[in-house]
Amino acid sequence: MPPRRKLSDLDRGRAIGWLQDVVAARQVAQRLAVAPSVIIRLKQRFHATGRVQERQRSGRPRVTT
Repeated sequence: MPPRRKLSDLDRGRAIGWLQDVVAARQVAQRLAVAPSVIIRLKQRFHATGRVQERQRSGRPRVTT
């Protein structure tokens, strides 16, 4: 399984813009080279919160060296 690719804030904004311009979620996913489920979750989060940023997570932040 390939590693997950996180969408940048710019790509998230583009995706929401395309969705508001009535482009299908599947086509948006193809344009950004991600799974359609990523776009669908992004759309749901945008409609629920009005934001495209990720939520803060509880617990200690990850530390990589």
